[in-house]
Amino acid sequence: MSGPRWVAVGKIIRPHGIRGALLIAPYGETLNRRESGQWLFVQGLTGGVPRALRIVEKRPLGAAWVVGFEGVQDIEAAQRFVGQEVGVPEEELAPLEAGEYYHHQLVGLQTVTEKGAVLGRVVGVMETRAHDIYVVETDSGREILLPAVDEIVKAIDVPRGIMVVDPPEGLIE
Repeated sequence: MSGPRWVAVGKIIRPHGIRGALLIAPYGETLNRRESGQWLFVQGLTGGVPRALRIVEKRPLGAAWVVGFEGVQDIEAAQRFVGQEVGVPEEELAPLEAGEYYHHQLVGLQTVTEKGAVLGRVVGVMETRAHDIYVVETDSGREILLPAVDEIVKAIDVPRGIMVVDPPEGLIE
């Protein structure tokens, strides 16, 4: 029997202050929706079962969040979590509109041109103010940065594991 699938929603950057709060860089919008009393799950750097932590306070700090957890009372306790990702069970993710995707759904998609040429696989998503950027790694290990705009990304088929793109001339050479 398998347990829930965990989806990372942010990464713990550093302690914030001396009372155990942590600065967390969010991945997307899910962390923004979590409130005091709800749980986040921390996946240890070496794997294992995620540890549940109850949120007791949360406030924005720039593009990140300062989050206090029950039982994390001082900077020493907070320091143990630095570098770890926080997540939620996949079934707790908010439903999306048609044509919207969570980052974890895109990572691993094979990226092909409209003519059928294989470019590589999506290995990451970078968020920018204008639009996301899909990081595609070729078989040779080279990275291609594809803007996530309709003019370039023509189709995404998550069940089939394919993203079809029409990159402008010069982008992939």
